[in-house]
Amino acid sequence: MSRWNEFIQEESEHQWLSFAVFALVIISGGIMIDWSNELSGVKLGAEDLLDNVKEDTMIVDISGDAILYETDDGRHIYLTDTEENVASPYATCLESYRGVTYACEGVSGEISVNSADIDGWSSMMLSQDLTVIDVSGNGDDLLMIVQDGTSTSLASMKLDQASSTKSVSAVTINDGDMQLDVMQSTDEGWLVAGGWKAPINFVGLNGTNSPPIYELIIEVTLDAEGTPLIEVLYLGGEGAIHSIMPAGDGFIAAGTVDSVYIEEKETTNLGVASKSATADKRGDIWFFGDIGSENVAIYSDGEISVEKLPEPLHIMPMYSYTDSTGTIAIHGSDASQEMGSLSIDTDARKSFTSLRGMMDFAFIMVSLMILSLMLWNIADSIKTGEVF
Repeated sequence: MSRWNEFIQEESEHQWLSFAVFALVIISGGIMIDWSNELSGVKLGAEDLLDNVKEDTMIVDISGDAILYETDDGRHIYLTDTEENVASPYATCLESYRGVTYACEGVSGEISVNSADIDGWSSMMLSQDLTVIDVSGNGDDLLMIVQDGTSTSLASMKLDQASSTKSVSAVTINDGDMQLDVMQSTDEGWLVAGGWKAPINFVGLNGTNSPPIYELIIEVTLDAEGTPLIEVLYLGGEGAIHSIMPAGDGFIAAGTVDSVYIEEKETTNLGVASKSATADKRGDIWFFGDIGSENVAIYSDGEISVEKLPEPLHIMPMYSYTDSTGTIAIHGSDASQEMGSLSIDTDARKSFTSLRGMMDFAFIMVSLMILSLMLWNIADSIKTGEVF
């Protein structure tokens, strides 16, 4: 009898090797899979969208063909189709709607616009001397967040006006100091969010000179005259909402203290804090925490999962977006205020060829081989009438 046949016979009688190897595979496989449980596809740097810009940059906003970015010498707006690059030191927003790109450049009484039939940027004059810091289109209306001293208010205007100076609605008179920052159009109107600064005499503040800011989400509709009407949907903990994105049948508002799922005016706290958030090409929402964060939270199909980053986040996330390839880019600055970026290939997360995928596959295949050998030995023993 050959040595191999002797080994098989001994193994068939005792099963000692199969049990030992199987136990070893289970233990080592668990350790290896846990070791490989890091988010795949993460790398330093992001796709260079600014062909003619050589300095270190931090992207602040993107909409259509326009990119608002910041360098050491201030903010600029870059048009990718014409490669036009203009300095815009006080710019705060870009919004593309119905073939027109609007830019909030911090100039009182006007908004900059660009479209296919306009060479470069032109000024849209407003009937009121307002400083617009964000805009959002919905139907035939444009909702605007306007600076009102140290606070913010809302105003709107019709987009189909023929006059060169656009008539603007009355500005809202808010209950308290609203620090509005982001908007998202809905079927009913808009969701607008940011923070609400409590007055000095607010209950529980004990006359502090620095009242806190609380996360705030409001719903905005327009009356017959186009004046914005406000309904508060959510007032949360001390912090601010920085992003609103569609998610499933509702919306997710991501904040520095908590994130909220909103559907038909009902709000549900998700228990996820972040500094920046964005939706990937599948509609999953990615939440990025503070500098030094070791994990990223992902909202998918109503569930929150947490993925471990290969390295702690080296920047404070300021803005994140998903590019044309489906890769998420995160821009911000490090502890030395140096601009930096990070990118995540979202396809690699669930890819079979990722380290976790390969480990899972190897673990399954080895386990199946050992179990097959054990079952074969048992069947052979039964066939030959041996006791095992």
